[in-house]
Amino acid sequence: MPRKNPEVAWLKSCNPTIDDTAFVDPKAEVIGDVRIGKFVYIAPFAILRADEGSPIVIGGRTNVQDGVIIHALKNSQVRIGKEVSLAHGCIVHGGAEIKDNSFIGFRAIILRAKIGKDCFIGHGAIVIDAEIPDGKFVPHGHVVEKDDTFEDVTEQQKEFAKEVVEVNVEFAKAYKKLD
Repeated sequence: MPRKNPEVAWLKSCNPTIDDTAFVDPKAEVIGDVRIGKFVYIAPFAILRADEGSPIVIGGRTNVQDGVIIHALKNSQVRIGKEVSLAHGCIVHGGAEIKDNSFIGFRAIILRAKIGKDCFIGHGAIVIDAEIPDGKFVPHGHVVEKDDTFEDVTEQQKEFAKEVVEVNVEFAKAYKKLD
């Protein structure tokens, strides 16, 4: 449910901005200065809280799946690029940035980190205070606490990530028709 954040000493009260083509499930929470782009799909039980840090920006054709949590600390922000998939139960806590066409796996954690374009962060991976360069793969369950070296994303992973985006854009369009 989209709603205004409470005003605090460091942050004014603000309502979310949601593009007309985006779909936000009624069971999702979208609080404060959250900016949601075209054909974004926000699944049930996702929580996007811009009540401490602000803004949270979600680029077009991105999907925020069931149980995802996005939050930013005081005086920080979260920016998610276009055609990004945030898979079930992942956490993005900021300041954080995830660039275009990246896939973040189930229950992965992105904490005060930057993820480059075309990256694939495996299920259960944890990235803390690090920057992942464009086109890199972080293996399932891997913990990254500093900059490291990684293999390139495979063609199969790229195709999988692209298919997830397409399916969820279709969900955004189909659920909007039900409104």
